[in-house]
Amino acid sequence: MAPRGIALHPTQVYESAGDFVIFAILMVMRKKERFQGKLFWFYLLFYSTMRFFAEFFRDDPRGWVIPQTLSTSQGIGIAAAILAIYMLLRKKAPSPSVRR
Repeated sequence: MAPRGIALHPTQVYESAGDFVIFAILMVMRKKERFQGKLFWFYLLFYSTMRFFAEFFRDDPRGWVIPQTLSTSQGIGIAAAILAIYMLLRKKAPSPSVRR
């Protein structure tokens, strides 16, 4: 619990707003889906990026990957974003099937 008299950022509100924006983007993107799983990998990329930046505003000790620099959530976010980018670059649009 936060001590009285200390102003804190409402990170839960920031994350909720970020999730709503991600939802809106994915709803627009779903019409142009080129391969199965594309929306999942974009969600993972967007969410991990949003969470990485939201962690800068949190002021509760939640563990560190690099002491006082990179939190555990930020480390997981970086790994998830790298995985998502790899999977998005690896996937290609399916070639049109040829019917005979």
